[in-house]
Amino acid sequence: MKTISDFLIRIAGWRTFVAALLVYLIFGLYIMPHGLARIQQLSRKKVEVLDLQFSYTPERARSILAEYTDESRAFTIRFNAIDDGLYPIVYTFLILIMMAWLSRSLTAYGVRAGYLHLLPFVVMLSDYSENTCIITMLRKYPDVPDWLVRLSSCFTTIKWSLLGLEALMILGGLSLIAYYRMSGKAAKV
Repeated sequence: MKTISDFLIRIAGWRTFVAALLVYLIFGLYIMPHGLARIQQLSRKKVEVLDLQFSYTPERARSILAEYTDESRAFTIRFNAIDDGLYPIVYTFLILIMMAWLSRSLTAYGVRAGYLHLLPFVVMLSDYSENTCIITMLRKYPDVPDWLVRLSSCFTTIKWSLLGLEALMILGGLSLIAYYRMSGKAAKV
């Protein structure tokens, strides 16, 4: 863990952030929206996706999946395995860089956050677990077991909760750095 942490703190900076942000924007503004549009086109109507829910019951999941056509379910399986298989790596790397950069910056002011900047790895693991469950549900539809939906929903809720926590940690870290700089506290070099 220390090796990964040290590596991320070492590479965190403007150049790495901008590169990670550009790749994220390609996914967030092009690949993911186009995948959703294709799912909706194949479904012949606007449909919801389980990945974007905060949580869901077995009944709700079945209701959402029932809106998909066979073609849109098949496409969604491929999309979740390939495009949405890469997306967690992309956004995790971006968040890791931001949090490592903040960690390094805050350390200069005497603030120690330990390994909190590695939290995005837990989100990535939750997202991959969620995707695996959703792909399995799509393959098993209409015979989707309740336990699988509950497990998937659990991973979905963990993913979104931790992403929210990470956003708060980033905002808090930026606020703390701004406070130190405005108050004239010198960084320990």
